[in-house]
Amino acid sequence: MMQIDLQSSFLVGSTMATLARRRLLAASPDWLARTRIVVLAFSAIVFAPVWLYITLRWTPWETMYIWDLATVPTWLLALFLPLISLGALVGFEMTRRLLHGGHRGRALAFNGLVVASVALIIWRGRAEAAFVGSIEEFDAGGRGNLLHSDLAAMLLVATALVFIPVAGLITFWLRYGRSEGD
Repeated sequence: MMQIDLQSSFLVGSTMATLARRRLLAASPDWLARTRIVVLAFSAIVFAPVWLYITLRWTPWETMYIWDLATVPTWLLALFLPLISLGALVGFEMTRRLLHGGHRGRALAFNGLVVASVALIIWRGRAEAAFVGSIEEFDAGGRGNLLHSDLAAMLLVATALVFIPVAGLITFWLRYGRSEGD
């Protein structure tokens, strides 16, 4: 859902910084630059295309039944796509700076606020989040079919075949991968 996608992207970058927190404290500028590229690459090559696919295939669900594919502003899609990657980079940088400054509690608290905003949006829009269909079907009273929808199947497949393997590789690299001088 577009209403939580930027926060989710922010949390992706923040999680990467948290995973690399020990290495970030003594990171060289070169390693840090490569890490930023990894954050941008993951969000641009993995996260953003999945977002775009969901938006184009299930537009009413993605927009919480505000727009369908014919009425969603194309400028919004064009603007939102790079914001997904920038959100991840902002999350990474903000968390990295807080952790580097010794403010682990502040980093956790801020991320907790972001998670809380996501939870609040989903709770407030739970009827929209639980239903997959057209605006007309939703307005007619369609409810609670997400778990039995083709969207749920796509999310499971994307998680199993894309998100988990890529996240595993990135996690390994952030924690144990080689850096300069190794």
